[in-house]
Amino acid sequence: MEVEFRVDSDHLGWDDPAIEQAIQEYTSPFWPFGRRERAQEQLEEKQRKLLEKHGIQDDSQLGVTVLKVNGVETEEEARDKVESFKEDLDKFYLEEFGLDEELEVSVRDRM
Repeated sequence: MEVEFRVDSDHLGWDDPAIEQAIQEYTSPFWPFGRRERAQEQLEEKQRKLLEKHGIQDDSQLGVTVLKVNGVETEEEARDKVESFKEDLDKFYLEEFGLDEELEVSVRDRM
């Protein structure tokens, strides 16, 4: 079974709430060229590792990010995986950037 969750906050996208902190953390102000892109790449890599840890795939199209959970028996099992990912991501943002910005998701409507 595959369950999709829509990311309702700006997390995991171009306007990620941690991007400004990532720019400060991962790049040098002495070389200002391409700072946002370098920071975005490093932030996405760390997010990707968390997604892989929980067995979740992300897909972004037209500014909408969807988390896909495959190989689960029930929607409740998928929710547990996403909730565990959410906790790890929130913890990462707090520890790495001092940012208390929670990921918001909802089950994507099935067509």
